[in-house]
Amino acid sequence: MHNLVLMKKRSNVSIRTSAKYLSLLVMLFVSLFSCMVPPLQKNNGSITEKIIETYGGRQRLAKVVSVAAEGWITALMRGDEGIYKRTFRRDGKLYVDISYTRSTEKRILNGSIGFRGTAEQVEEVSGPRYLAMVYQYNELNLPYGLLDNSITVKELRRETLNGADVSMLLCNDREGNEMQVFVNPQSYRIVKTLATFYMGDQATSLSAEFSDFRMVDGILFPFRIINYAGGSKISETIMTRYVVNPPTNDSLFAP
Repeated sequence: MHNLVLMKKRSNVSIRTSAKYLSLLVMLFVSLFSCMVPPLQKNNGSITEKIIETYGGRQRLAKVVSVAAEGWITALMRGDEGIYKRTFRRDGKLYVDISYTRSTEKRILNGSIGFRGTAEQVEEVSGPRYLAMVYQYNELNLPYGLLDNSITVKELRRETLNGADVSMLLCNDREGNEMQVFVNPQSYRIVKTLATFYMGDQATSLSAEFSDFRMVDGILFPFRIINYAGGSKISETIMTRYVVNPPTNDSLFAP
């Protein structure tokens, strides 16, 4: 009888011990699984406020109406390089003028109309060629668009970029155009943007990576920009000058 009681006690201890081990294994599995699958985050407002603060703060950014920039572009696909000039105005307008050593390129976005061509002649474009300019406008409209909600954050999750942890914001403009925005979680600088375009069943992507950040008139700007198409590097632009709120005439954005 004594042996039977002792065996029952040992059995109960064994069951309790096994249950503890099983509980620990379940907790370990859940912990590992949560690390492997980044959870969807809910603090969109918090990260946008930190981005806004990093780029100059609400008061300064709210005063930005236009930004002009100049630099030197190396176009790998063209096998050429030249002077890069750009004017961005926050009412949906963008002007890009590039003087390569052997050719020229001009792009104009005037709201819902886009033109592309050379310094001598441009033509109205649609489809991916137009959407590529919309993407560049939205890229330049960060972080101002986060301030006035012309760019809204639809989703926020953790990603990796070049082996480093980043926060990825899935953003939309007011027309519904989607763009992924990758943010350094420590500095809250925008380090990459990416958009995907479709022509029939064929998809391609345009992306840009930003570095060498400096303050100009209290606003943070990237001075090195690398552009990619379909994952292949197509150009690198080194900015030499930014001008905040330069005077701009509507005629600049007319073909």
